[in-house]
Amino acid sequence: MSADHSPAGEPARMLELLWGTASPPSRGPKPALSLAKIVDAAVQIADAEGLAALSMRRVAEELGFTTMSLYRYVSGKEDLLELMQDAAAAPPPDVDLDSMPDDWRGAARWWATHNIEMFRRHPWFMDIPLSGPPMGPNQVRWMDRLLGALAGTGLSPGEKMGVLTLLSTWALSAGRLELSIMEGASRTGVEPDDWDPLYGQLLSKVVEAEEFPALAEILTAGIFSGPEPDGDEGNTADQPGDPEGAEFSDDLTFGLEVILDGVEALIARRMTTSGRDSASKP
Repeated sequence: MSADHSPAGEPARMLELLWGTASPPSRGPKPALSLAKIVDAAVQIADAEGLAALSMRRVAEELGFTTMSLYRYVSGKEDLLELMQDAAAAPPPDVDLDSMPDDWRGAARWWATHNIEMFRRHPWFMDIPLSGPPMGPNQVRWMDRLLGALAGTGLSPGEKMGVLTLLSTWALSAGRLELSIMEGASRTGVEPDDWDPLYGQLLSKVVEAEEFPALAEILTAGIFSGPEPDGDEGNTADQPGDPEGAEFSDDLTFGLEVILDGVEALIARRMTTSGRDSASKP
């Protein structure tokens, strides 16, 4: 494969690796080693020990090959990380993409919460800097499912992509926040579920109503330690179309539902505009 130094050369080379269209190595122990085995071993190491433990040498040792053997299939760790991200996006055996709800909102909720579940299975995914839009077959398949769920909403193709980007950003941000809080438990000694009441107690000692009136109102209402507020928010596990047994905090639920409310308002606006346009035609 000849080197391509054009701006699109590197993404094009990565696309070949992700989709398996690159020319196979002409040398090396072909029957015993493959790109799929290399990626699978790397994912297992990262799942068990995190990205800090991952190196080309470590993967080679796990597979029983020399490090140079790996370089016949993948040019380096950066390529391997991108391949790992797409491998992590593969639906687990208990997830059927065809089980996604038929209504756009249920489908969007299902799609977004399954992204969170993927981050929980592979937390190292969020430690890899994004180098561009997703190009691998697994990530592209997830994209296609959400875009398909938005068919018939009246949104333009660009707006559908905007909704996908918005939900992807929410899931990634929520996943990173959740992981940071969980990792912080080992440093602070406070478990994630214990933070709200403790936070309310600590702030109550220093927040004066005259200086911080808005926050004092929140504390007085017992938001951090009292019953859940009334409304549609709540655990997303109670929402139709969510991963079975999934548990999400009220904050995650609230944020996702507000986003979906906004998308619903946009869809209603597009439907109204479409109706007016149709009525104005002779």
